[in-house]
Amino acid sequence: MNDRVSAFFDAFRVASDTLDTETLAGCFADAFLTADPAGARPVTRDLFLQALPRRAQMFADAGVGRAALTDLRVQALDDHYRLVRTEWSAPRTDGGDPVLLSSSFLLHDDGEAMRIVLYLNHQGLT
Repeated sequence: MNDRVSAFFDAFRVASDTLDTETLAGCFADAFLTADPAGARPVTRDLFLQALPRRAQMFADAGVGRAALTDLRVQALDDHYRLVRTEWSAPRTDGGDPVLLSSSFLLHDDGEAMRIVLYLNHQGLT
């Protein structure tokens, strides 16, 4: 099972790096919950995908490069759900210390595909 989750996040990471919205669309449920320190809110996949270019620009404007996945921990909750804790490191374009990011994901596995149903960012960009 962890191999499937690792493969899922490999595809997710590559699609995120290139803003491949077609592949990213397959990674998310039609509607899912997104959460951060400010709170939680439901969002549709289409609205989330539309926001990704702005998010990428926000990182670029802050002088932060593409994040690399540095740690992935998987906990099976039952036959259909996996709680995945991820750690990411994004280089600063000015050469300073990298930005460390943490996110957790709740994946639903229907037996054929996994999709994100909860996307929790543990901190904002600093």
